[in-house]
Amino acid sequence: MLDRYAGEHAGVREVLDRLRDTADLVATRPDAPECLPALRGVHRRLVDEVLPHEAAEERQLYPALAGPLGSEEATSAMSRTHVEISRLVDRIEGHLAQDRDGRLRRDEVPDLLAALYGLDAVLRLHLAQQEEDFFSLSPADGDGR
Repeated sequence: MLDRYAGEHAGVREVLDRLRDTADLVATRPDAPECLPALRGVHRRLVDEVLPHEAAEERQLYPALAGPLGSEEATSAMSRTHVEISRLVDRIEGHLAQDRDGRLRRDEVPDLLAALYGLDAVLRLHLAQQEEDFFSLSPADGDGR
């Protein structure tokens, strides 16, 4: 199970690259015609790929790790991160729902950037923590400690 979830991180990292590119586009050229389609595209990938991955970890991986790690408390910080990831994706969705003319409004750009760059940072940290704390338990990675 650890190997499966670790393997899925490559796909999540690909979405992260698109997220960062989109955030940079919003930051530098929020009026560009490709800005809103890029934002919609990255949001769709977050909803279709990243959120289901995180939900599956919550349902399957974390309960399975509770025994080897000694308690459910060992995964509680990661569970809280899942809540924050979902909240930030919802915040991006809220901005997309407000679209009126096919372009971002200038007044929404700062909050949208906070959500995009915040999500990028939270997801990158989350993946690094999982890879260090949990996926290192895989017997394929050495002695299983």
